Amino acid sequence: MLLTSCRVFGLLILSTLIWSTNDSEAFTQAPAPIELGNRRELFIDDYLVAEMKQTQLLVHQPVREEIVAECDAPWEGNGCGYYSVLFDPQDSIYRMYYHAWQIPTGVKGEEPDFPLTIAYRQSRDGITWERPNLGLCDFRGSKDNNIILDKMGDGSQCHDFSPFIDENPDAKPEARYKATGASMQTDKGVWAYQSADGIHWTPMASTPVFAGGAFDSQNISFWSKKEQQYVLYYRIFSQPGFTGTRLVNRAVSKDFLHWTDEGTVSFPEGEGPQALAQYYVNQIKPYDRAPHLYIGFPARYVDHGLTPSTKQLPEWELREKRMTVTPRYGTAFTDSVFMTSRDGKSFRQSNDVFLPPGLRTKHNWSYGDNYIARHVVETASTKDDSPRELSLYATESYFTGRNSRLRRYSLRIDGFSSIHAKLLPGEFTTRPITFTGKELSLNVATSAAGMVQVAIHNADGTPIPGYTKDDCDLIFGDSINYRVSWKGNPSVASLIGKPVVLKVSMREADLYSLIFE
Repeated sequence: MLLTSCRVFGLLILSTLIWSTNDSEAFTQAPAPIELGNRRELFIDDYLVAEMKQTQLLVHQPVREEIVAECDAPWEGNGCGYYSVLFDPQDSIYRMYYHAWQIPTGVKGEEPDFPLTIAYRQSRDGITWERPNLGLCDFRGSKDNNIILDKMGDGSQCHDFSPFIDENPDAKPEARYKATGASMQTDKGVWAYQSADGIHWTPMASTPVFAGGAFDSQNISFWSKKEQQYVLYYRIFSQPGFTGTRLVNRAVSKDFLHWTDEGTVSFPEGEGPQALAQYYVNQIKPYDRAPHLYIGFPARYVDHGLTPSTKQLPEWELREKRMTVTPRYGTAFTDSVFMTSRDGKSFRQSNDVFLPPGLRTKHNWSYGDNYIARHVVETASTKDDSPRELSLYATESYFTGRNSRLRRYSLRIDGFSSIHAKLLPGEFTTRPITFTGKELSLNVATSAAGMVQVAIHNADGTPIPGYTKDDCDLIFGDSINYRVSWKGNPSVASLIGKPVVLKVSMREADLYSLIFE
C-alpha cells in the first residue's frame, strides 16, 4: 500500500491509504480491528480510513456571526484576550473569562495604561452576554466592575487565567471549578485555583504548583476522562531565554497540585509549530461529544517582517506607531488552525486554515486577532428552526486602538471536517472495526442531487447479505443524526462484536461523524 498526501483544488486530502492489491487481498492483510464500541468518531483525520476513491477529507471554516462582547469598559481595552468560554449544565449558564487590559502603544498620554486583570461575563444562551457588577476587586477606587481577579497568590500581576469545570468524580464541591494561571513574571510557574461557583476563586497552594516552562501564553488544563488524570498544555520555547520557536508542552497530575512534565507534543513532519508559523495559544480540550478526541485551536503567529505587503495591510498608521515599542508589534499577525489527538501526545494539524483573517479592512489583520477562545460550546441556532450548533468565539481589533471585541462564529455540530464527495460518485472504505451499538447513525449532509449509501462487509472484504449497497436505503438530506437502514431495517445487532468494514458510496455529500448507538 502507498501512503499519499496531496491537495486538490485547495481542498484537503490527509494521508489516504491506497490499496495496490484487490479488495479481498487488502482486507486479509488488515491490522487488528478498531474497537469503536458505541463511541462517536469524527472524520477529523484518517484514523478510520483505509481507502478513498473520488473522496477527500475537507476542512470546514466556521461562519462569521455577531459581535458578542465590546471591550469598552474603563478597565478593558485593546488587549482583552485569552478567552475561556464554557457551559455549566448545573446552573444552566455560559461563563466567559478573559484578560481585561489596555496595551500601551508607546505614545505617552495617548492611551491609558493600567494593570492586566481577569474579568468575567455570563450568558443564558451563549449569544447575548452580560457584564455583571461583582464587587470583588477595586479598579481606581471602585468595585463596580466584573473583575474576578486582579493579582496572583503572591500579589503579582495576572497574566493568564483559564478555568474549567472539573469532571473528576472525586472533586470536592469547593473545587468544582479549577483553573491554571500565571503571573506577568511568566517564567515563575503556574498557579492552581479552585472555586465552588466559578466566580469566587482561591489559590490551592501558597506557591506555583508547576514550573519549568515559559508560560507567556494561555496555559490550558482539564480533567481527562480518557486518561483519568489532569492534563496541562503550556508554552515552551525551542531555545533558552524565550528564543527560538514557540512550542506546546504537556504535563499531567493526579491531584492538580503535583505535576509530571511529559515534554513537547509531537506532530508529523511539516505539521505543528514552525519557525514562520509558531503556536501562540493551544486551546486544547476533549470534545464533549467524543471525549476521547482532543481538539485544539492554536493561533499561528506569523511575522514576515517589514515588506511592501506589510504596508498594504489594514491600519498601517497604528502598526507603525506600535513599532516604536518593538518592530514585531507592527509586522506580526495571527490566524487559527485546528489540531487533533487521540492520545494527548501526538497531534495532527489541519492542512488548511480554519479561521483566516479574511477580506476586511480592519479588525482581523493584527497580532492577537483571530485567537479562538477555549473552547467550542453548543448553542441554539439563531437561524429559523435550524438545529443546535457549535459556537466559537474569536478576538478582533486587538491592539489597534482603545477597544477590542469578541465575535461569535457558528459551526455545524461535529463539523470541523468531513469526508467529502463532489459531482462524480466516490467512495471510501473504513479499516476493520467492531462495535456494540444496535443502529448506525450518521452526521451527514447532501445536496438536492446528492446521495450516500452504506454497505457492510466482512473484514476480508466480502459483502454481508442484507447489508449490501443495493440493500441500503438511499440517504439524502441534512441531518445530525441519520439512522441508516437496509430495506427498511436499521438494526445491526446481529453484527455486534464482529470485525467488519464499512464501504460508503457518496455523491455531492459530506460525512462528518458516525456512531453505533
